[in-house]
Amino acid sequence: MIGLSCRSGLNREALMGFVEMLENGFSPDNFVVPNALKACSALRLDGFGRCVHGYVVKMGFGQCVFVSSSLVDFYGKNGELVEAKKVFDGMSERNNVAWNSMLTGYVQNGLNEEAMDVFYNMRIDGVEPTRVSVSGFLSASAGADASFEGRQGHAVAVLSGLRTDDILGSSIINFYVKVGSVEDVELIFDRMVERDIVTWNLLISGYVKDGQFEKAINACRRMRWEENLRFDSVTLSSILTACSDSGNLVLGKEAHCFCIRNSLESDSAVANCVVGMYAKCERIENARCVFDRTMNRDLVLWNSMIAAHARLGLSGEALNLFYRMQLEGVPPSTVSWNAVILGFMRNGQVEEAKDMFSQMRSTGLEPNLVTWTTLINGLAQNGYGHKAFQTFHRMRAAGIRPNGMSIIGLLSACTSLASLDHGRVAHGYAIRGGFLSSSVLQVALVDMYAKCGSITSAMNAFEKIPNKELALYNTMMSAYALHGEAKNALSLFRRMREEGIEADGVTFTCLLMAFNADARMLGSLVDVCREHSEIALGECLSQCLFELEPENFGNYVALSNRYAESGRWDKALQVRKDSGRSWIHVDGEAHTFVAGDGSHPRRESINGILKCLEWEMRGSCDCSLLVDVRREVPCS
Repeated sequence: MIGLSCRSGLNREALMGFVEMLENGFSPDNFVVPNALKACSALRLDGFGRCVHGYVVKMGFGQCVFVSSSLVDFYGKNGELVEAKKVFDGMSERNNVAWNSMLTGYVQNGLNEEAMDVFYNMRIDGVEPTRVSVSGFLSASAGADASFEGRQGHAVAVLSGLRTDDILGSSIINFYVKVGSVEDVELIFDRMVERDIVTWNLLISGYVKDGQFEKAINACRRMRWEENLRFDSVTLSSILTACSDSGNLVLGKEAHCFCIRNSLESDSAVANCVVGMYAKCERIENARCVFDRTMNRDLVLWNSMIAAHARLGLSGEALNLFYRMQLEGVPPSTVSWNAVILGFMRNGQVEEAKDMFSQMRSTGLEPNLVTWTTLINGLAQNGYGHKAFQTFHRMRAAGIRPNGMSIIGLLSACTSLASLDHGRVAHGYAIRGGFLSSSVLQVALVDMYAKCGSITSAMNAFEKIPNKELALYNTMMSAYALHGEAKNALSLFRRMREEGIEADGVTFTCLLMAFNADARMLGSLVDVCREHSEIALGECLSQCLFELEPENFGNYVALSNRYAESGRWDKALQVRKDSGRSWIHVDGEAHTFVAGDGSHPRRESINGILKCLEWEMRGSCDCSLLVDVRREVPCS
């Protein structure tokens, strides 16, 4: 009865039977004890399980391989790996069940390297692996991103003659999906004898992760029509993710309708993907409708909704959702805080983002790598390059190791500062951290050197990268164009074509389009002229800057200061006079006035007002005249 209850999932009834058996004077044997331990694992009854362990020791069942394996399994499922290892090490005999229990315990608790060691030791001990052993080893290899070791596990399965059924086949496919080898996924899938919904979902997920959205959709059609399998929440989540990443709103709406018709919209994972799909397609109102109709809103869904608004720079609404979530009894996680900080940064609200960062720390929640990286990137993108560097150093002082995205933020800060020295420091971090394999970071590095004025350093960085992609070639061609080296840009283009890389629109833009300097670029050049005492060239560039930004009187003041630094006080005074302007706003329109300027279209009426005001101050004004003139020219 205990065994039947346990196999039927009636775990509480199984334990009640175990207790009743003891109360009636019957001693459970080594066949009953494993069932009791299995029920304890399912119900997460740690204390009860320890009592059963005590009974095992008392009755002398400790050397029974079945009982000991059950104890290893019980402790492993409860996350007590130290206790599981003690029992395992104390076993005089270990069969494949005992080894599998230890291996599975490590995998379930994310200790992938330890699980892989168990598999190796099992083989050294001469124990033949089973499908469970290989499945566990493949899961650990996938979790540790150990592609070579996982392929060895696959080879062991083949050499051992293990049948590639839905369990083992799914594990092998899951491994190849995780390491990004879709070609191997297809090979294994086609050779499988039995394919269930889990196997199909893994194939579809693999296509989506690899960006092969058409293949993902075709696999969904095949699953429906060839195998007569219905979509479940996992299938729909993959389809919606594909629609989200490809921006296919039409297909996304069809998938949403399918969710509604099949009552899958209430599933939190599906609702989360629907919200994400609409948000990525910039249909925030649709996302909000789905969110509002979802009855059971968990933390993941709240975070998705906050992040959706944050990505679009809707910082106010993101903050509102953040507080509303807490009012509804859902405490924010680090992900929630990160999303709000991102929203502020996207909207240029740097001080608000920094304040949110401080609030997060005051609650006792320590910022993680994503938090720091969001802050660094946000500061760099909003022109606070020095602050970005300071924040990076604070992150390292807090004991958090930077990742590739942190370094990209640092390189962006160097670009905004036009600081070659800082750029070389960031390059050093990238080398020491082993991040130069990232194609995004490679592009950022070459771009930084070019925009900081060192085309030689940009070229050296470019040449040291072994496998160059199109984006990197485009960046280097753009760098050459920026420095006026058209021949080198065209030579690089020919080299790219010889290597079989097809050009895109960006490539031709880099090769063909002269560009006009913007105010920021001219301002940087003027600063360099001041540093090198190039007064004449600085004056010429300043004139261009005045034409580009006639309303920015800071440019006049800057030029005046440069004249003063060089002792040309007459010029300094003249520029100061030229820049002396006043303005007022009337009905939303700005009216600018310069001393001695008579170009305003209503100058006669304005001069009349000014004359009347002068008379009024001198006590000799005709008030009726002043009223008449004010009627003609309304003014605040």
